[in-house]
Amino acid sequence: MSRRSRPRGAATAAAERRASSRALPQLELGRPTSRYGRWRAATLVLVYVLMGIHIAHWRIRGRTLAPLELNEVMYTLELGVVTAGFLFMATVCIATLLFGRFFCGWACHILALEDLCAWLLKKIRVRPKPVRSRLLLLVPPLAMFYMFLWPQVLRMLEGRPLPTLHLRSDEQGWASFQTTDFWRNLPGPGIAILTFAICGFAIVYVLGSRSFCTYVCPYGSVFRGLDRLSPGRIIAVGDCTACGACTAVCPSHVVVHEELQRYGTVVNPACLKDLECVAACPTGVVRYGVGRPPLLRGWAAWKPIRRPFDFTWGEEVWLALVTLGVLLAFRGLYDAAPFLMTLGLGVIVAYLGLCVLRTAYQRDVRIGPGWLRRAGRVTRFGVAAYAFAAAFVVFWGHSGYIRYHEFAGHRAAAEAVALAERALRAPGGETGGEPHDPGAVPGLPDPTSPTASSGDPMDEPNIVNRSASRAISHLEQCARWGLLRPPRLSDTLRRLYTLRAEARVALSDLRGAIADLERVLRLDPGAAGVHYNLGVLCATSGRDEDAVRHYSHAAALNPTDPDVFNNLGFVHLRRRAWGDAERSLRRALELQPSHALAHFNLARVLAASGRPADAARHLAAAEQLDPRLAQPADPAATP
Repeated sequence: MSRRSRPRGAATAAAERRASSRALPQLELGRPTSRYGRWRAATLVLVYVLMGIHIAHWRIRGRTLAPLELNEVMYTLELGVVTAGFLFMATVCIATLLFGRFFCGWACHILALEDLCAWLLKKIRVRPKPVRSRLLLLVPPLAMFYMFLWPQVLRMLEGRPLPTLHLRSDEQGWASFQTTDFWRNLPGPGIAILTFAICGFAIVYVLGSRSFCTYVCPYGSVFRGLDRLSPGRIIAVGDCTACGACTAVCPSHVVVHEELQRYGTVVNPACLKDLECVAACPTGVVRYGVGRPPLLRGWAAWKPIRRPFDFTWGEEVWLALVTLGVLLAFRGLYDAAPFLMTLGLGVIVAYLGLCVLRTAYQRDVRIGPGWLRRAGRVTRFGVAAYAFAAAFVVFWGHSGYIRYHEFAGHRAAAEAVALAERALRAPGGETGGEPHDPGAVPGLPDPTSPTASSGDPMDEPNIVNRSASRAISHLEQCARWGLLRPPRLSDTLRRLYTLRAEARVALSDLRGAIADLERVLRLDPGAAGVHYNLGVLCATSGRDEDAVRHYSHAAALNPTDPDVFNNLGFVHLRRRAWGDAERSLRRALELQPSHALAHFNLARVLAASGRPADAARHLAAAEQLDPRLAQPADPAATP
């Protein structure tokens, strides 16, 4: 596309940017760090030192102060649990209200990484151009609303009362101050490193210094609002010469000299009070002091002076939609990607994608030092960018597919579990209720009982079966096509297969129940209880060889369970394997001498083996323990 055909809005914006760049001084790359910069660097390093000491104290003592995470405010608002993180956030808010945004500039661990990245890039003479977007400025307040206010809106809509503020210990869950679970609300080391890489380094290289603070951080949105009320400000104590040195050194891209000339103070809430402007002022006019907050200066002071924005409204909409799309596709993916990391990734991908898109209608397009298109021709770097963009779109689509099924599957699983807790009866007491019964399955309804399902599609087992099947269909897609299998996925599938097996037993679908429990075994081959349940179902279905196999596995995995040996002995009895039956039943009685069914079944084995006296003794013991086992029939009768 020729320059003549460039959209008028883009040309106008470019002209404004050129004019603005001529009017403002440029910071020299070789300029030495100010004394405030050295002090601030020391405090930011100290933040990481204190974090390391905190973790080391927990590792050594096993118990430490709960993490000072600002997002623990959500647990206070939702559950009423007063935590160290909540009190820390409250302290920072009060300090910001009094003194301005010093915390962000002097104590934020993410800003430390952002400024470190900017410093390293300066050392190699790379100056990322700050990106200026209208709609992306809405991301932090929207994220803040979603994290802190939206749950309260839902609470009001659902008519739930406000929680009562209280303290908790570890035993009560989510301890307020002292905890043994330091990582309770923190990502693992791998995800933490990836978060730091995206939110502390990549975003600075792509979008400019402190772009995480500008376009992502929800806590910064809270502090921006409080800063508008704070009397602690950057002020001018004399006549400003408008040399622009203060503006040139500001890492937050505040137009300091113009705001000082117009208002006598900096009103832009992006000011983080790092005091670089104070150190850079050649006349000493710029100071930190007390001034009238912007809130008291009228509506004009609510609109800080900004440099021109970089995008047309169509491009702004693109940035917003892509950011949202990346957030929906990656947030919580594989139970790993945290909210703020995916927000940071979203704004990065949105801008990089726009740069690739711009090659279709702009003559010259670059990303950092690399040109995608120059003088109307796509460069080799541009071709590589096309290939990477295509690969990322495929990965993005795959991740969105997996994330959709994760979300839908886990939501359906929660519904299925809630239904099952109401619908399916709890496990019975002693194994079995009839002399011939090998034993009821713990957690599985007896298909021969009068409470078994009538087959009505609206009865509870049918509802549970359908609900569990819906959740399973979603989560099996994640297991089949996902690049990773998080532990929660396997745990949820195990639970769902078991629930559906329970429902299918109630519906007299033993074949389906057996298939579901076999799926559980593929996920957890060492589950003794599942082998036991499969033994019961196979025995009930007449599949005695399979029943023996599963009971034998259960006995090997749990050799102290008398019910397993009783049921194994019963199946051997039914197969007329008298020796195996006797050994299993005697083992059951060794483990539990008062096991009535084991006495009864052993009596039948002994009678069939031609030992009526021993059979009578065990039958008498069975009748004494459980009068229901009294049999008028000849104990010598074979099964």
